[in-house]
Amino acid sequence: MPLYNIMTRANSLSSETKAALAAALTAFHSRFADVPTKWVHIVFLDYAADSGFSNGSPSPTVTLTLLIRSGRSAEYKRQLLAKIWELLQAATNAPDEEIVISLQEGDASNAMEMGKILPDVAAR
Repeated sequence: MPLYNIMTRANSLSSETKAALAAALTAFHSRFADVPTKWVHIVFLDYAADSGFSNGSPSPTVTLTLLIRSGRSAEYKRQLLAKIWELLQAATNAPDEEIVISLQEGDASNAMEMGKILPDVAAR
């Protein structure tokens, strides 16, 4: 179920960079969450150059929203976010003030994948 939505200014990342970031996130998430790689989904979204703002001023803000099943410990989520930040920053070269990451949790019973309701996760 992990669903990553990564939004960047149009044409700021090459296809190769997107593919490399997707591969790195997939490998990390699969290993860290102990889920098959086929469960990790990543979608890149682009926004127009005049459509990104930080602090009320134009900015090439990089955002990543990750949807996961609920049930993980706070420490697990802190470690997950820290590694995702590291991978995202390395791929985009964006400074800290231009990166925003949001972790969102959904109840497993409210999601389906491969035609099946998702199982609960054991807290880690």
